[in-house]
Amino acid sequence: MLRLLIIPAVLLAFLAGAMVWSHSGQGPPADFTYVCPAENKTLDIGVMSWMQDIRVAYALWEGLYTPDPTTLEPVLGCADRVETNPDKTVYIFHIRNEARWTNGDDLKATDFVFAWRRMIEQPGEYTYLLYYLKGANAYGHAYLDWKAAVAQWGKTHRSNDGSSPPPAPAFDLGVEAVSGKTLKVTLANPVPYFPALCAYIPFFPQHEGCMKDYAQLDDTKTYIASYDQKFTRPPNLVTNGPYRLADWSFKRRVRLIASDHYWNRKTVRSHIIDQIYAGDGLAAFRLYDSGGGNWLTDVDSTLVPELLATGRKDLNLFPAFGTYWYEFNCHAKLPDGRDNPVADRRVRRALGMAIDKTPVVKDGTRSGEVIARDYVPVGVFPGYHSPPGLPYDPEQARRLLAEAGYPNGAGFPRLSLMFSSDSPSMKNVAQIVRRQWQEQLGIEVDLEGIEITVFGARLHSHDFAISAGDWFGDYDDLSTFTDLFSSSSENNNPDWRSPEYDRLLAQAASEADAQKRLTLLSNAENLMLEDAPIVPLYFGVGRYLIHPNVHGIPLDARQTVMLQGVWVDHP
Repeated sequence: MLRLLIIPAVLLAFLAGAMVWSHSGQGPPADFTYVCPAENKTLDIGVMSWMQDIRVAYALWEGLYTPDPTTLEPVLGCADRVETNPDKTVYIFHIRNEARWTNGDDLKATDFVFAWRRMIEQPGEYTYLLYYLKGANAYGHAYLDWKAAVAQWGKTHRSNDGSSPPPAPAFDLGVEAVSGKTLKVTLANPVPYFPALCAYIPFFPQHEGCMKDYAQLDDTKTYIASYDQKFTRPPNLVTNGPYRLADWSFKRRVRLIASDHYWNRKTVRSHIIDQIYAGDGLAAFRLYDSGGGNWLTDVDSTLVPELLATGRKDLNLFPAFGTYWYEFNCHAKLPDGRDNPVADRRVRRALGMAIDKTPVVKDGTRSGEVIARDYVPVGVFPGYHSPPGLPYDPEQARRLLAEAGYPNGAGFPRLSLMFSSDSPSMKNVAQIVRRQWQEQLGIEVDLEGIEITVFGARLHSHDFAISAGDWFGDYDDLSTFTDLFSSSSENNNPDWRSPEYDRLLAQAASEADAQKRLTLLSNAENLMLEDAPIVPLYFGVGRYLIHPNVHGIPLDARQTVMLQGVWVDHP
């Protein structure tokens, strides 16, 4: 009997409970239910970056442009008309008269100004994308310096001594509410893919009114430092997309109900959608397979060989718009205060060149992944020349490690290799790589599998020595990859900083010749790969299980699914 079908009694009880919850629990049954093995971390678009959160955000919000549910190309969303100047550095958006928030409030241009300003003043992982706006980089740095000055003022002055904090910098950003429904956007340079950016989460509007009661001031009570995340919980959250958030039960369910105020209600195919959290890959599969969901968003790679062997026609494997790697903390000191050996590029290159990636994909992931030496997926962008990347060369790796002061691994401190414990394949890969480093370089690392939410937080705070990492492109332009490792990127988890890399990105951003721009970005990728803050392992593969009566889920490399376009042919 297939091991996938051997279901322990305790898991049967869990599955039964989950099915009751999703089909006959609180409220009517959903029209469409999907199973997600990853827990939602946030529904605050100012700070989100994980795929499962972004998927829900696309259902709750809508930008000036939005991905077409079928083609996923950007089409006009809550704006019904746009005008540009000849060089496309100025956009005038006209917001639809019928565009409303889920509470019935009118959607206004000021909602975009508030949201975009917040992204600059309270930086999130995608703030760097706003730097395409004129003045955004300068204003962001000025505001950051002002916050530091306010903090210093707070240390040296009492609140009752009569002094005032330093004045805030003048708001100087290329976004302006010309009138109630008219938004003017000015870019620093022409950005051919700006419509795609406007269709992405950091450019969505936010409802200031639903957030103001949750504002959290800095220690000096001078400015809003953040917002209590309670504003993202129902019924507090107000959004402008096809759905409203009806329920978010911790580690159980997210329920979406079609908004009564969405301007394009006639295109919403499923009135109620449930996302069910399953806890891990095996539980997610068994929940889906027992009728608890119509779609499984990510099939655990360890299950794929058996599913292929049994000829499962509902299994869909397709190339994904992403890359998996190991990344190195580039700070001089480790989080525990020890000297950091992987701050030395020779050590990083040695570790990278000692990895034989064939067993990584053959025995570790086992879903048909393609070995990667590059960061940007090869062959995706026409005209782009992929740099060579680091080869597998154990002899050269040993020489580099010896040059760095660790001949045959002697004296190399014991480090941890961090990965998400929610992914069995990540543990498999880590075991393979640990064994190769011990055999080829004579060094030992400890494996540290941690829960996904903690894993994400530690990555973002650079609290690791070596970690698994990945990135999936968000829009169809090379910059969705290359911008990740700019010095201003909040997603730059290794905190690798290179003025030359930043210079190449800036030069590419202002380069009008398309091929010259690609060459500049290729040079930037090559520089990064040679310095090795990351070691690419393999290119991603999308893994869906979709019941045959489900429609509207494209096999998209970015794994974008617009939930308003999904429906089920119920018997």
